[in-house]
Amino acid sequence: MVRRATPSKRAPRSSTARNSRPTRRLSTTDSYEYILGDSPKESERLRNQARLWDPVSHALFDRIAVGPGKRVLEVGPGQGSLHLELRRRVGGPVDAVERSPVFAPHITALAARDGFGAGRTWQCDLLDAPLPRAHYDIIFARWVFLFLPDPAAHLAKLVAALRPGGVIALQEYHRATLDMVPAQPDWAAFCAADRAFFASQGGDVSIGSQLPALLRDAGLQLDETHPTLRVGHPGSATWNWLSEYFLGVMDRMAEFPPFDAAAAARLRRGWLAAANDPSAMAVGPTVLDVVGRKVRKRR
Repeated sequence: MVRRATPSKRAPRSSTARNSRPTRRLSTTDSYEYILGDSPKESERLRNQARLWDPVSHALFDRIAVGPGKRVLEVGPGQGSLHLELRRRVGGPVDAVERSPVFAPHITALAARDGFGAGRTWQCDLLDAPLPRAHYDIIFARWVFLFLPDPAAHLAKLVAALRPGGVIALQEYHRATLDMVPAQPDWAAFCAADRAFFASQGGDVSIGSQLPALLRDAGLQLDETHPTLRVGHPGSATWNWLSEYFLGVMDRMAEFPPFDAAAAARLRRGWLAAANDPSAMAVGPTVLDVVGRKVRKRR
């Protein structure tokens, strides 16, 4: 269910969960591993995910008035479906920060085909991007901050690039709603491993619920927190979305106690068995749209 970037130097794995993840500020020479990579298989998963979730982002674009003449930056555009939509709405170029050496040139190639002109694409970590100061009307990112160590430092970088009156619009997970019916005996351990999987690189898989306070602390006015929750039975787009992701990473999650290889095997069997039960139900993590505005200073 997540996105983007490319592997870099691997940090030691940790079984710590969200509340004990690193809080140090990153220098521009620090890095982290994007744990899902940018392989062809991951690229295909991202395209499938986009078909399910892009309409939710389009509705957010309506609410924050993405339109002609706006100066827009997208962080982590990945496969580029939303980047093209932003360009279409603006009627011109949109800038991007995309650290993946696979996805960054793909974004540049896509932008060369639609007739709206070339935006700037910085292929680097966000903290290293030479963003112009007080320039953008809208800065957007979907499923990026859950990977980032020290989200406050990354947010400060974006706030500096935002014009007075401009908005930062982020879409991230609140993972607590993730569930399956019928109940699976290893579910609690699985959810703990899911948190530890992201925490191994300093991320927070449930960062969405922290964003309102982070935006406030960054000096922004909170304009909106809007939830979207998807629930599906076997064969539905929601069931397939959750199955494709979690079954694909379950063996890697088994590296994080208390979840282990035996628990992963049991949960996989239970998941596949539930897929044959029309009454089974997968409840997804809530996606939170969180929007903050840079208030204009009174003269």
